[in-house]
Amino acid sequence: MLKALDGLTWLSRMLVGALFVVSGLIKSNDALGFMYKLEEYFEPGAMNLEFLAPWGLELAVFVCIAEILLGIAILVGALPRLTAVLTTVMMVFFTWLTWYTATCDPYGTKQIVDASGAVVEIANQCVLECGCFGNAIPLTAYQSFLKDVVLLIFVAPILLSAFLGRIQLNTPRQSTFLYAGALLVTYLFAEGMLQWGFPVLYLALNLIAAEAVKRRSNHAQKEWFMALAVIVVSGFVQYWTLAHLPLKDYRPYADGESIIENRMTAEELGLEGPEFDKEIRFYHPETGAETLVMQSRYMDEKLWDKNNESGKTFNETYPEGDWENAKEVKIKDGYEQRIMDFQMVDAGGFDLTDDILASDKPVLLQVSKDLAAMSTAWQDDFNALGQAAGDRGWAMYGLTNATAEEHASFAAEQGATYPFLTCDQTELKIVVRANPGLVLIQKGVVLEKWAGRDVPSPEDLAELLNGR
Repeated sequence: MLKALDGLTWLSRMLVGALFVVSGLIKSNDALGFMYKLEEYFEPGAMNLEFLAPWGLELAVFVCIAEILLGIAILVGALPRLTAVLTTVMMVFFTWLTWYTATCDPYGTKQIVDASGAVVEIANQCVLECGCFGNAIPLTAYQSFLKDVVLLIFVAPILLSAFLGRIQLNTPRQSTFLYAGALLVTYLFAEGMLQWGFPVLYLALNLIAAEAVKRRSNHAQKEWFMALAVIVVSGFVQYWTLAHLPLKDYRPYADGESIIENRMTAEELGLEGPEFDKEIRFYHPETGAETLVMQSRYMDEKLWDKNNESGKTFNETYPEGDWENAKEVKIKDGYEQRIMDFQMVDAGGFDLTDDILASDKPVLLQVSKDLAAMSTAWQDDFNALGQAAGDRGWAMYGLTNATAEEHASFAAEQGATYPFLTCDQTELKIVVRANPGLVLIQKGVVLEKWAGRDVPSPEDLAELLNGR
């Protein structure tokens, strides 16, 4: 019995440890994106945790590092009982969270206490995706819930073995076996699902850091020093992605992506698009009876005239229909337009998007999701690029969510001579994570992106363009 448990535990440690590290890395690679997802949960109509919003980034980083740390601890056998308990707690929480997300009623309401202390009723704000694997693997809430249930099942033998004393720091032989298995799992997952080889190297670096401490320290608390080593490695990668840009971009504005094509509909691309229907809530205001019916069925079958078992028509049983808040439901998969709200509008209200994207000349976009909060530490570098753009035949625009008046004020204060355009703030968050960032496009294709601190000089940019 114990041998069977040991075998299952070893398999579970490989799978759970590897997936925890990969999952943590994916979120850590785009911690700002994960922060945006947490902010969705903090909204009053979701979990009503607005007081946590100012700490969104800190919480995002903490969860990422914690997930990676637990994954490594599972693989090396460090602090087995504490690791098993914390892993179980994390999995139970995320299983509940994905269940909560999957079962959210878009027609429902909730009562909250507003800023004045009054109890008010507001509509549910359902989070459509949990963000477990970021933009790399978009999962529906229900898919995420099933994934967490499966992982929770694999966590169970780890918890049991830990409290039976069957897990301890690995021997060299155990390490060889466990690490090889975990690296293989990571390789298969990274190549098959992510098309990214870095997770294998990342896992290896963290394991090396932990093993180096284990082999060189005889301190009674060396497992905590091993944890510190992992925090240093993962923390450095986290710092790098926040200070610069994600190591791997899965968004429709990644290097090499065509913004023109990603804005096209399935019909424009000659592809079959998805099919949608509307789910309508019908109810009786007095009896409280209610039902959900697809619009197509309601119309095709003329349900309003149909009698039920009691002899009443549908409209007699459910006289009211909430057509205004009808939920759109996908009934058939197909190609979906990847970019919906990317428009660049000038001070006069003219949409210049098509003209800019069609330009044969290089176009530089200084992107800021929030002009008021944008760092101006590198504005001189942007101004130099703006001057070079005029001299070398390039084009350059500032792209923000601000008004024309705010653009004019900013340009006057910072000495920016290039024009500013307005774009949807949510879309700007997707274009580039840094605030500010620089995007180089030509013929609608993203050639390269930089964080503000990494903005190239005009000479380096000219060399880059000449090399293409």
